Amino acid sequence: MTDPRSAPQVRRRIGELLAEAGLITPEQLQDALSSVRAVDGRRERLGQAIVRLGYATEVQVAQALADQLRLPFQATVPIDAVAVARIPAALAERAGVLPLAWEPDATLVVACSDPTNVVALDDVRLASGARRVRPVVAAASLLEIAIRKAYGFDTRAGEIIDAMEAGRTDEAADTDLLTVTDDAPVIRLAEGIIADAVDTRASDIHVEPGRSGTVVRYRTDGVLHKVMTVPRSATGPLISRLKLMAGMDIAERRRPQDGRARFASKGSEVDLRVSTLASLHGETIVIRLLRKGAERLSVGDVGFTQEQVAHVLPIVERPQGLILITGPTGSGKTSTLYAFLGHLAGEERNIITIEDPIEYELSGVNQTQVNERIGFTFAKALRTVLRQDPDVVMLGEIRDPETAELALQASMTGHLVLSTLHTNDAPSAIVRLRDLGVPPYLIASSLSLVMGQRLARSVCERCATATVPGERLMAQLHLSPRDLEAGSYRMGAGCPPCNHTGYRGRTGIFEVLTVDGGVREHVAAQAPESALRTAARLSGLRSLREDALAKAAAGVTTLDEVQRVTTTDLTDAGACPVCAQHVEDDYALCPWCGADLRPDACANCSRHLERGWRLCPSCGTPTRGEAGPQPDGLPHLLVIDDDPSVCAAITAMLTGDYEVTTADSGKAALEAVHRERPDAVLLDVGLPDLDGYAVTRELRARPVTVGLPIVLMTGLDDPSTELEGLRAGADDHVTKPLDLEVLLARLDAVRRRLAA
Repeated sequence: MTDPRSAPQVRRRIGELLAEAGLITPEQLQDALSSVRAVDGRRERLGQAIVRLGYATEVQVAQALADQLRLPFQATVPIDAVAVARIPAALAERAGVLPLAWEPDATLVVACSDPTNVVALDDVRLASGARRVRPVVAAASLLEIAIRKAYGFDTRAGEIIDAMEAGRTDEAADTDLLTVTDDAPVIRLAEGIIADAVDTRASDIHVEPGRSGTVVRYRTDGVLHKVMTVPRSATGPLISRLKLMAGMDIAERRRPQDGRARFASKGSEVDLRVSTLASLHGETIVIRLLRKGAERLSVGDVGFTQEQVAHVLPIVERPQGLILITGPTGSGKTSTLYAFLGHLAGEERNIITIEDPIEYELSGVNQTQVNERIGFTFAKALRTVLRQDPDVVMLGEIRDPETAELALQASMTGHLVLSTLHTNDAPSAIVRLRDLGVPPYLIASSLSLVMGQRLARSVCERCATATVPGERLMAQLHLSPRDLEAGSYRMGAGCPPCNHTGYRGRTGIFEVLTVDGGVREHVAAQAPESALRTAARLSGLRSLREDALAKAAAGVTTLDEVQRVTTTDLTDAGACPVCAQHVEDDYALCPWCGADLRPDACANCSRHLERGWRLCPSCGTPTRGEAGPQPDGLPHLLVIDDDPSVCAAITAMLTGDYEVTTADSGKAALEAVHRERPDAVLLDVGLPDLDGYAVTRELRARPVTVGLPIVLMTGLDDPSTELEGLRAGADDHVTKPLDLEVLLARLDAVRRRLAA
């Protein structure tokens, strides 16, 4: 029987759910209801009309439908070759259904965009031989793509697997590998997986045997996702075929092996780098796909901004020096090096690369590969290459002290050397060279440029839409409302070209450190990493996190990607209390706005106090940053007005009731609030830099001041000004000239109300 998951007796309409969620307005709902029409002889569903009119996306409608019917929502549609083989392609297309899994109790789990079509689900149940069908909801266009994909290669895969299993036992599959690798079905299966990965822009294929079958996963734009499951009986032949293609010993299943192959797909060639590893349930295989043409990336293709290109290229074009690119595996370091070599390549230069392995063939470049087995290491290769009269040397990686010192010495003798190093960011690369035993004077005199790098997924241009980041994500990334106003944040809604992920392709995130001036002096003096970073910041360094945030603000990537790829960046850093820009713990002044970040001194014992301390650890005296009554028992009121006479008058009026401090501008007010932690703020609207509304919004955006009592004052007796202040987040409003009794009553009332 079908199982459309009967909902409660009273089921809410999908239009109401969308309207309640704020995805459509009541007017749009009425418009959609009145515009429902017949399509192919059937009445159009309300959700289809809403999508057709552009009031909501297919994904939003599908999510609402799943909520309405109390069914699971499937954001992605993984393909299981065994389940797909249960029904023919014609039925899947006609019913708009894709089998996802075959469960032990003979239940077929299917994805569909219309789970109320009971007739179609019954047809699927009968054709598949299932006892029942359990539907989950997916977006219609996503489902259409998945069905087309499943009954393309994956249908063939299911047929191939059936052919491989016909007349074959598991024992034969495991013991007669040399024979089965010549079997045509397994050849089609192995080559079909590779061709499908190439078509879907995957960079890696993972073949991972498990207890019940082998999972095949692709890494696309840096993220792994499951593609299909191969039965255990077909695992041995598949892995043997892949090993044979890569020139490996198929009889050796205990030791790790590495191999290479070349694969032709739709007129283009792809190099395969294959690695095996013995695991609990068999050999795991990872295949790296190296596409021809990737080596032709230009400097402008890797993600540099125009400002970064103007800064980096003059250093790359120098006749000598060492350029390092740092970052984890898979962060795009080799692609950036190839882009630099492509920029430098020409008849007037002899460019030689030393790689392990050679990933791409470069035109006009002499490439050599290290071979550890015969002792041809990076260091020995570099010694040999330096006798080949090179102008430019690309060293795949600096791994040991000998290679590091040779590279730096080569850069001092008229050669431009480019290489990579595994560190988290640019400043730590200098410390890493020191740890390798390279003399500081050699680093200071030879190192020209260090670049930290990551790769972030790019927003799909086909389905990009404007978006407003969530408050939680903004807080985690130290963003303020002003950052939103200055940025053009986007996200992908999901479409067929990006497989409904919202992302298509990747862009580079860079941290560019030029070794000159103050940085060079710090390197020579063996300064600690924190001092190196401070010197680099003063010379214009923009961190990985800041570059990523700038690209998110420009709509190139998303804040989710910023958080994902720069998770180790700025972990110990804070934000300036005035401008919310990134500041280090050792900063005395904010380099962006000049705010004083120096620690306070205890009023009782003069001990230096760290930012955030509420009590002096020596004598227990409350710090100026502690909220609540001051030592004399009076509540602390901060008055902000650019007219000194007004501040003086208010101070005189409130003497004996409040301890009053003053500030004369919006920026000074934000700094004073951070430093003094007042109990309440009396704020003039007409300030010269940031007006009172802007200051109020800024204070409300900060977690530590979200509950601070704020009373606005203005010389205008206009209800609209009071309304604007309340919308900005103010608690109350007074007009000038001030009445002492009214002012005291309003301040006390606000404080009592918030305290309650």
